Amino acid sequence: MTESLDELIQKHLDGRTSTEEAEALSARIVADQEVRGRYLQAAQIHGALADETLALDVELEPDATATAPKPQKVIWQFAWPRQIAAGLVAGMVAGLLGAGMVWAIGSPKAEARVFDIAHGDFESMAEGPTPTQFPVRFGDWSGNPAEVVKEADGNKLLRLVRTANVMGDPDGFASNCSVFQLVDLSALRQQWNAEQSQAQFSLNLSARFRRDPAPNDADLQKAKCSARIFLFQAEPESIGDAWPQVVRQAEALGKKSIKLKPGEDAEISASCILDSEATVALIAVAASAGFNSRTSVPLGGYFVDDVQLTVIKQPKLPVQVVSR
Repeated sequence: MTESLDELIQKHLDGRTSTEEAEALSARIVADQEVRGRYLQAAQIHGALADETLALDVELEPDATATAPKPQKVIWQFAWPRQIAAGLVAGMVAGLLGAGMVWAIGSPKAEARVFDIAHGDFESMAEGPTPTQFPVRFGDWSGNPAEVVKEADGNKLLRLVRTANVMGDPDGFASNCSVFQLVDLSALRQQWNAEQSQAQFSLNLSARFRRDPAPNDADLQKAKCSARIFLFQAEPESIGDAWPQVVRQAEALGKKSIKLKPGEDAEISASCILDSEATVALIAVAASAGFNSRTSVPLGGYFVDDVQLTVIKQPKLPVQVVSR
């Protein structure tokens, strides 16, 4: 092949491969574990590029409501050009399970520890608007129009005011209200020695969302709220400079979205594996209008509170495949 593997994968995700190229890529995915990993990671990132407009959320994600039993692990949606290779991966896994038995020796329990993020409960923040820009340093909440408000009982929380384009692009979409924070992962590694090779670490972002009744609820019947986490090996200020295209360079990512009816509240969580040299986590809480728009849309009564980042440590278990 004259193209590099990454170029071919991207071409396939964009739906531009010929039948022969797609079949050749599928064969490599089945035969090579590293190729499978690179393909699936690229597919995740390819989908996440739609986050600035949330078009993928509107068109492809199955509906979820606050009455769903429990937040489920994110299953990434693949458009038609990606289904050939993804289907072959699934078939290959099923074949392996049919040919042998996968087992692990010993099962030490996982450990979880809450990693303090700045102003996760918004109590220490002053009431009023948050900065309307992409964050450039650790520990600041900023993004699309939002404000810290105090309720009658004295509790402070974040109100997502209206959708906008966080980069200020007059020709860009303004379909969601995302508020971001950059988190220093080096501090996390120091706290819990996350460099240990015998352990696997994952990060779980959780947030409590609430939707109060509002006059424009009839216009927001497909609105969703979401939690997102991206891991980068980069300088904090460089992420905003290239947003959202920089998502292609993410080491890992996780996303979960849910629909809330007026009067409902729910906790949303999204997870990703911390198995790289990532130095920065970008976390985001958001609400979308539920449709693509190039103009700002008032969001009514969306609120966020109790944003937490939990580190989960699991031993890397020895795994053996036994042929029958």
